[in-house]
Amino acid sequence: MIPKYKSEFLSIVQDNDIMVQEWTKTPLTESIFKEELNIFLQYFKQIKPRGVLWLQEHFDLEIPEDLYFWIEKHILVPQYKAGLRKLAFTIPKAQHAHLSIIDSFNEVNSVLQPRYFLSKDKAIQYINSEKEKDTIISPNYSVNRTIDKTEITLQVDHKHLPHAIRHLDKLKSQFVFRMERKSQFDDLTLRELEVLKDICRGKTTKQIAEDLFLSENTVATHRKSIIKKLNINNSQDWRDYADGFL
Repeated sequence: MIPKYKSEFLSIVQDNDIMVQEWTKTPLTESIFKEELNIFLQYFKQIKPRGVLWLQEHFDLEIPEDLYFWIEKHILVPQYKAGLRKLAFTIPKAQHAHLSIIDSFNEVNSVLQPRYFLSKDKAIQYINSEKEKDTIISPNYSVNRTIDKTEITLQVDHKHLPHAIRHLDKLKSQFVFRMERKSQFDDLTLRELEVLKDICRGKTTKQIAEDLFLSENTVATHRKSIIKKLNINNSQDWRDYADGFL
């Protein structure tokens, strides 16, 4: 890669016909953010790349709404008029800041519709592809598991990314819940597990008793045992066990 610009906040390099920008870990302000974007635009006009990639892992500025239209008018429209059609972002760790980026594109119905990726390589592969792919309606992802880690590569249309992030967050919380309570769940007997499933399905004690050919008193006894073993205190705890294990 050929370095083009480097400041305390932003670095710009040229990778063949792709401009790659990366925010540093230095905190941004609104004024600095605008200054760095203006500098980026100057280099964009000089290089005239076929695609632009923003590495957003360290981006921590939640973009205020009053900047949405400024970005569109002063940064995105000039790029679009210059022929840019492929704009890619990598997803940062600061999800709230990232969602503000998505909002900024959606709010103004931006002329440039970016794609979002979890890896730099996938983003560059997209930019280098010969033609624009059809709009992605739902998240497209692959999972690569090794002994010490699990890596998810995600490609999703920007309009659906907030939902995808929320879904991944939910899956993560369910995974953590499952790991923390696995030993408690494993203490359940087979009959208690059957009762738990029916309770989580919203069945009444009478319905469970009829389905499992038990007395209502026996079902009530199993219910008390489940509550004690799983340390269930409220309806949310029942839902958490249903989401995490059933």
